[in-house]
Amino acid sequence: MTLLAYGLHALFWAPFVVRGRLDRATGTAQTGAAAHRAPGASLVVWLHGLGLAPTYVGMGVGLATGLAYDWPLPLRLVGVLFFLVGTALVVSSLLVFRSWRLRAELAQGHELCTTGPFARVRHPIYTAMVCLTVGTFLLVPNWVTALGVLTNFAAGDYRARQEEGLLLGAFGERYRAYMSHTRRFLPGVY
Repeated sequence: MTLLAYGLHALFWAPFVVRGRLDRATGTAQTGAAAHRAPGASLVVWLHGLGLAPTYVGMGVGLATGLAYDWPLPLRLVGVLFFLVGTALVVSSLLVFRSWRLRAELAQGHELCTTGPFARVRHPIYTAMVCLTVGTFLLVPNWVTALGVLTNFAAGDYRARQEEGLLLGAFGERYRAYMSHTRRFLPGVY
């Protein structure tokens, strides 16, 4: 199951690579100076990367040692479903999100995206990353991948809050109204 998890991870991250290459090829890559940047924008990205690290360590441990609980196949199939939902969220987000950047920064003329998955949650890409770590835990269930779910969620939540502060500063009442009818990660829940 660990090798399947690696393949599903490649599927999950592929849309980011494709989008980056397409943006560079068409000259639409967001490479210019930021008009607005959240404090510590690069540090927050690194923290989120550290939040994902236990997931990959746990997968490596599972592959190298076979250390994983023996869960029934239906539960592991739910893990595959989490991967597929997360990947669909990434693809749909990147299709509608015209000004995607890795760091929390806004270019001049940035548009607030409230369509596609953004109509349901404010941070569908971070929701997708949580799906990624939950799916990993269900396919390679060990204490390290479980820790990856928790650290990724905490880092994603912190990153989302930083971005929300930036967007409130840039869009003011329009973003506040958007926040009032969309949840951060899970529609109707959180």
